[in-house]
Amino acid sequence: MAAAIGDVMQRYPLLRLLILYIGGIFLADALYPHLPSLVSYAAWGTLTLLLALLVAMATRRTTACGLLALLLFLSMGMWSYAYRLSVINHAWPSGETVAEARVLSEPRARRRSTLCEVEVCAVRDSVAWHRVGRKVFAYMEPCAEADSLLPGDIICFRGKLQAPRNFTDSLTFDYARYVTLQGASGTVYLPRSQWRRVGQGQLTLRDHMLRLRQRGLRQYLSSSFEADVLGVLSALTLGDKQALSTELREAYSNAGVAHVLALSGMHVGIIYVLLNFLLGLLLRRRGLRWVRELVIIVVLWSFALMVGLSPSVVRAVAMCTLYALAQWLSGDRSSGLHVLMLTAFVMLLADPFLLFDVGFQLSFAAMASILSLMPRFELLIRSRAMHPVLAYLVSTLCMTLAAQLGTFPLVLYHFGTFPTYFLVTNLLVPLILPVLMSLMLMWWGLALMGCSWTHPLGMVMQWFVELLNGCLLRVGQWPGAVLRVSDYGVTSLLMTYLVLLLVVLLVARRWNLFRV
Repeated sequence: MAAAIGDVMQRYPLLRLLILYIGGIFLADALYPHLPSLVSYAAWGTLTLLLALLVAMATRRTTACGLLALLLFLSMGMWSYAYRLSVINHAWPSGETVAEARVLSEPRARRRSTLCEVEVCAVRDSVAWHRVGRKVFAYMEPCAEADSLLPGDIICFRGKLQAPRNFTDSLTFDYARYVTLQGASGTVYLPRSQWRRVGQGQLTLRDHMLRLRQRGLRQYLSSSFEADVLGVLSALTLGDKQALSTELREAYSNAGVAHVLALSGMHVGIIYVLLNFLLGLLLRRRGLRWVRELVIIVVLWSFALMVGLSPSVVRAVAMCTLYALAQWLSGDRSSGLHVLMLTAFVMLLADPFLLFDVGFQLSFAAMASILSLMPRFELLIRSRAMHPVLAYLVSTLCMTLAAQLGTFPLVLYHFGTFPTYFLVTNLLVPLILPVLMSLMLMWWGLALMGCSWTHPLGMVMQWFVELLNGCLLRVGQWPGAVLRVSDYGVTSLLMTYLVLLLVVLLVARRWNLFRV
């Protein structure tokens, strides 16, 4: 088994560096509360190791170069986390203060307030304004004015800005850590009388795309879709899940297809295939292939901006971009695992806090498992003589098994539940979802052109969504649909992945699947 693991490390050298970089982030997360000056130590350590690596390379000391490179990436992980945290931490005034802020995202309704992410541009003391530039969670008193705020709007408020802190009545949820990992430096509560909209700032590309998303939501609301249908359509196309009922969320979760409601690589892949097909009809000449790829990449990144740059969508779009770059530069597609590891490293380099995001963890675990296990499952099950429809179902089955093997330990760790009928539902969803998303793209095209055919097409879409919802609700009510596990901690998580790794290596060696 050690030889097999060594072979994997030799085949994917970036994996060693990525593991050490991630290890550095975890180590810094454990040390920072006890060592506030960690950012200085990590910075000096990174610089020292870099200089030592350059000297070792100049003197051609191969062993020293390898060891110093590993230590360098460990130190880089520690520094990136500590630096990011030091930038977020901010000492706010002790009392109420007047501040000017820029709205970063659309307001989201909460139980007793409306949450709006804002960037505090400046605060005013008794003398003058002082520039701040920190992200803050603003909890506003529910009102029509708060709901109408758009990204890029400028507000002025008076309130008590304070660092993230835990609620006294919460014994399990670390709210202060959650706010910090979201990149926010503080929170503020704003009654309606304590703030007002003063204008609109210079809009960025992200602001324009988020405003386009708001217009899309209004387009859905102006149609005659039922509540549950509206919630599913908004989640599938715009990444907005506010209209989803609690019952419907639980039904999708119990059926093992909660990932359908969270925009992910599946949705990006469907959009990529549809765009590739449509542009292939328009740009048939071989020399225009790069134009088609460029248009697809631009559209996909615009879509990622519109839905809020969720980690799973960014991962999928970044992988498509790297694949296209590899095609342009070398004329050949790179290994999927190489591209996945490079994407993870770039994203964590930009924001090390993503490592603690559940969506990031599930997305990369699922994709890594699919890329490494799905071809081996297909080699065992699939036959060349299969009918294309049966071959598609077998491929879907293999993909589902691979994704669930890679993610079920994380699902148990974060949620304490596991859907037992995931194979049934994940064979159903790939049959319905591509058709439904194709219909939605057609609906949007007709809606933008002001065509009257949107109504009959909307009725077909509603029928598909009701069919999907009805099937999932029924599966979620089957006996033993959800396996609930308690006391599943970090040790259990690591041991489960270790056992899975050993089993996969044993099976792969027994059936000679390393060559795949």
